[in-house]
Amino acid sequence: MFHATDPNGYVAVVVMNGFSALSLGAIVEPFSYLSRNYPEIAPKLILYGLDGHQVWSQSKLKVTCDEASDALLARLSRGRAPARIILCGPTDARPVEDRWLMSVLRFAKRCGAPICSIGGATWQMAETGLLDGRAITVHWSSHAAFSERYGDVDTRDTLFEPSHKTASCAGESATLDMVLDLISGISPIAAEQTANYLLVSYPRAGMATQPGARANRLRGLPTLLSDAIRVMADHIEEPLRADAIAARCDVSVRKLERLFQQNLGTSPMQYYKQFRTEHAHDLVTQTDMPILDIAVASGFASSGALSRMFKRCFKLTPSQMRDRAEIDACT
Repeated sequence: MFHATDPNGYVAVVVMNGFSALSLGAIVEPFSYLSRNYPEIAPKLILYGLDGHQVWSQSKLKVTCDEASDALLARLSRGRAPARIILCGPTDARPVEDRWLMSVLRFAKRCGAPICSIGGATWQMAETGLLDGRAITVHWSSHAAFSERYGDVDTRDTLFEPSHKTASCAGESATLDMVLDLISGISPIAAEQTANYLLVSYPRAGMATQPGARANRLRGLPTLLSDAIRVMADHIEEPLRADAIAARCDVSVRKLERLFQQNLGTSPMQYYKQFRTEHAHDLVTQTDMPILDIAVASGFASSGALSRMFKRCFKLTPSQMRDRAEIDACT
């Protein structure tokens, strides 16, 4: 994964404006420990500010990077590709037109440099088509919007998706799990010692479900009930009938209804509708999709049907919810 024996080996961290300070710290601290204690195998870590030497985090923390992104482009143009490029962006983001970032991605692809996108940086990767057909992850809060926009990408609710060429990470504390996994590619012993120093009892596996993801609500529920909810999650746009869900779980409709009532206090179809309404909520607040398209994508027959259910759940229509989200984003 890393060319640890290369004396010129380095890891390039491209820091984007609005980056997560927690994610950046989870990159810098493990590699700093590795450099101090295992200098013979540690790659050099270089921070590149995407829009200059100084970059501001989402929490208004100013970080002075080692170099600006044009220096990375110069290295790439000379064939000095890093062991890996890590794009450290905001937790949640949308596609933006940034010529520096696009240039970095273009040169990295030409040089064959592995890239890892963290948080919202994955949106920029997806815009280039580099992620088509690949398994990736984004923060659970933007999962629905990302999946809807990039249908050719296999979007998952995992902490991180390792890959030699195009890895991705949901961001925040999951960044530390991913970095420890990267370091284990250099030396499992060094990775274990780094985790011990950082007081990490055990790094989480990349395939672990994100704590905030809807699928994580299934913890502690009977297996049959969890299976039924997963079937619902897989059929949001074209909802199944209760008997079809029961058949897929190899259980009777009556038993399925009893499980939902005993554990969730509702019927399977009411839960299903609530689940789809929450999916619509994410699309309303995270995308500019027309309300009718959102209704269709969430399994509702019309925008009116969605609006009625939406108002019942959130006390606002989809349009009112979107207007409020836009006002909150500007304040």
